[in-house]
Amino acid sequence: MLYHIYGGDTIKIGFIGPGKVGVSLGRYFTHKGMQLSGFYGRNENTAKAAAHATKSKFYKNIHELIKESNILFITTPDDSISIIDNELSKFDLKDKSICHASGSLQSNVLYNAKNSGALIYSVHPIFAFSSKNTNLTALENIYFSIEGDIIENSPIIKLFNEIGNRYFIRNKIDSSIYHLANVLVSNLTLSLLDIGTNYLMKLGLNEEDALNALKPLIKGNIDSICDKGFSNSLTGPIVRGDLSTVKKHLSVLDNQDQELYKRLSINLLKIMAFKETKAGNISLDVNNDSSNEEMAITNLITKSSKHLEIYNILEGVN
Repeated sequence: MLYHIYGGDTIKIGFIGPGKVGVSLGRYFTHKGMQLSGFYGRNENTAKAAAHATKSKFYKNIHELIKESNILFITTPDDSISIIDNELSKFDLKDKSICHASGSLQSNVLYNAKNSGALIYSVHPIFAFSSKNTNLTALENIYFSIEGDIIENSPIIKLFNEIGNRYFIRNKIDSSIYHLANVLVSNLTLSLLDIGTNYLMKLGLNEEDALNALKPLIKGNIDSICDKGFSNSLTGPIVRGDLSTVKKHLSVLDNQDQELYKRLSINLLKIMAFKETKAGNISLDVNNDSSNEEMAITNLITKSSKHLEIYNILEGVN
């Protein structure tokens, strides 16, 4: 089935940038019944391969892709987006929707395209694309965030309503916070897992064995958080109040990892403290997060001497 814009012409989606994100989204949109115009890219061979993988057309020049597309996705590195915006703006973009797929840049990086008549958007899939051969079933469960020219009957909104993925609208001013959230749970979590795996490798395991050993623990924890939330998934020595275990951890941690351990452990105490506070029906100030955190922590360490000792150690209090 092909979908139409405003009940008229078929929506045709084109891509500038035949990389992991572009090819994966192109394959997915085709999988969901959308029609692709095709791909344009600096490397002709890569663009031809992307067109072949998505059963669409390879374009030698950007103007032909513009003419034959209703929606254009720019799926290139961030540094190239403004360059492409400038190139697109040389043509008539009336009735075109131009999107970039960066989560860190606002839609207004495409201001030249807007001046040439286009509706502009930042459309970011909340997913880590590590391959052009992304599992299409996995993509059915991802969210997209959209920022830009949100209007009635917007082709972009129609597109996502048709393919069925959940999405939310974000404000331009929130772009940095939004992208930070993605980086913390994706890139920086990868870094944290690397640090933890390296400690297991100190016992003589290679990286593959260490990861395979830790995989059920990692996956089980993530599944629990997604199913039950953070506070109901709390486990470990910080939560149990195992002071001796925390001291042993601090004694074997590399110097550069000690502050990280303490900061993350304090956050676990905070999550636990809020859980205890809510269970005790203690009222919190909805307008003052810092005051609530202090109140919750105070409530926890007042009632539990072992958690008070752990808190003092983590905060460096003698």
